[in-house]
Amino acid sequence: MLHKHRKKMAKIPRNLPGFLLILVVLFLAASCISPQQEYPMQDQLKSSAICCDDSLMITAHRGGAGLAPENTLAAFTSGIEHAADALEMDIHLTSDGNLVVVHDPTLARTTGKSVVVETTALADIKKLDAAAKYFGKAFGPQQIPTLEEVLELNDGRLWLQIEIKLRSDGTRYPGIEQRLLQTLESYRMLDRVIVISFDFPTLKTIKELNSAVLTGALAGKAYLSSVGANGPAEVVRQIHASGADYVGISHSYLSDTLYKGFREAGLGVGVWTVNTREDMRKYIDLGVDFITTDRPDLLRHCL
Repeated sequence: MLHKHRKKMAKIPRNLPGFLLILVVLFLAASCISPQQEYPMQDQLKSSAICCDDSLMITAHRGGAGLAPENTLAAFTSGIEHAADALEMDIHLTSDGNLVVVHDPTLARTTGKSVVVETTALADIKKLDAAAKYFGKAFGPQQIPTLEEVLELNDGRLWLQIEIKLRSDGTRYPGIEQRLLQTLESYRMLDRVIVISFDFPTLKTIKELNSAVLTGALAGKAYLSSVGANGPAEVVRQIHASGADYVGISHSYLSDTLYKGFREAGLGVGVWTVNTREDMRKYIDLGVDFITTDRPDLLRHCL
């Protein structure tokens, strides 16, 4: 009997371990692109808002801040060249009513100059170097661009995620929402933009001015630490009440409970700022609608 058993064992292919390894690799590769679960509004949101064959919007954070000086034309060019689906950017309003693309209300962090956007005219802002504090690849001096300059560079190719920022004292820029919508309309980009903000009244104003424009409520550490103390249901309730179509949440705070709550409330879900392959695969597998990253090149290679 023992002899017969050895004969049967001998028929097992010698390369079985290698064959099993290939199966494991194929399974893991498939899990990188297959959402675990679809929720009722997810397909509708994707078909109406997301442009991408992979059903995931690769969003270049500040144009791709890991590849070029943030929120500059060099960064947005890099985001386009590395096949992002959307360019994320931040806007403030100058003293003479121009929309400029820059993250902070004061410019010391990127330019080295203690200039406040809201009290400075565009001509003076244009004299500053937005790459002065950038320590990556040398790009040479970079101006702070106007929104119009970014729109002309993009030329309708990629979606936009435009964050409306607050003034240095934490208050809203009067009229910035209407100014943004007028600019987007002149470039025929109203149907290819998600207007995002941490300030929910800003999003409500956008919807009042044009209900068809997609909006996204941003949720980070400060908001989730305060509101989240009352439980995930309260976070979902407040964001749903903002009238936003999407929630963009700091990826470190996206629990399974929150994700399920957002989906059941009919919200699209995105995460920021995701910069490692491990995290990218995690959120692709979860099935989020967009991933905002400083490295769109890495994220594209994961798909």
